[in-house]
Amino acid sequence: MNLAIDKTAYVIMLAHCQEIYPFEACGFLGGRDGRATVVTIVENAINSPVAYEMEPLQQLEAMLDMENNGLDLMAAYHSHPHGPSKPSPTDLAQAYYPDLPQIIISLRVRSEPSVRAFLLAPDAYQELKLQIV
Repeated sequence: MNLAIDKTAYVIMLAHCQEIYPFEACGFLGGRDGRATVVTIVENAINSPVAYEMEPLQQLEAMLDMENNGLDLMAAYHSHPHGPSKPSPTDLAQAYYPDLPQIIISLRVRSEPSVRAFLLAPDAYQELKLQIV
C-alpha cells in the first residue's frame, strides 16, 4: 500500500514538528482520491518529548471538519524528537486505528528528518511506501 502526500502538506507537517521540538508533535492529514493535501495540527495535550496525546476536543473537531469538507482522513502523524522513525512500544500499544496510516517523523538529526509511514497493530506493524507528489 502507498500513501501519497502533496508536497506542500508534507512541508507543513515537517515545519510543525520542527516548531514543537523538543516535544512530540501530532496531527492529521486529509485529502481526496488517495492523496493527502491538508494538514490539521492537533495539540499534544501532555507536552512531552517522549509521548503524545491528541487534545480530545481538537481531535474530534479535526475529524468532523474533514468530514464536513468532503475530505477523507488519510493519516495521522507524530514526531519522535530524539528517537527513530519507527513505531515505539507505546505507538504499538496505542494502535487504536489499525487501518489508518501512521506517519512517524524522526528529528534525531533535525536538519535531515526521517519520515516513514506504517499501519500499526498492537503486536506488529507494516511499513507503507510514502510518496511525496
